Amino acid sequence: MSKEKLRRVIVVLLSYAVGSLIVFLSASVVSRMLALPDLFSRILLTGLILGVPISATVAWIYPNIGLSGRSQPDEHEVGRESHKED
Repeated sequence: MSKEKLRRVIVVLLSYAVGSLIVFLSASVVSRMLALPDLFSRILLTGLILGVPISATVAWIYPNIGLSGRSQPDEHEVGRESHKED
């Protein structure tokens, strides 16, 4: 196991847990206001639980997704490209 991949999976899972908690609590408040049936909360919780292995798998296979600065061009390269067109 690569330590970097494992760290990335842990960060993704912690972020997913916090996001899921916020979504679930917000949905429970909204479902009470809209008088939705209890089945809504169960379906939402099931969907959030099913998303855990999917997000962990994507984080493991593609560890560089979402890392800033990796795909942005260098400042000097941008300046050279504009001079080449002239």
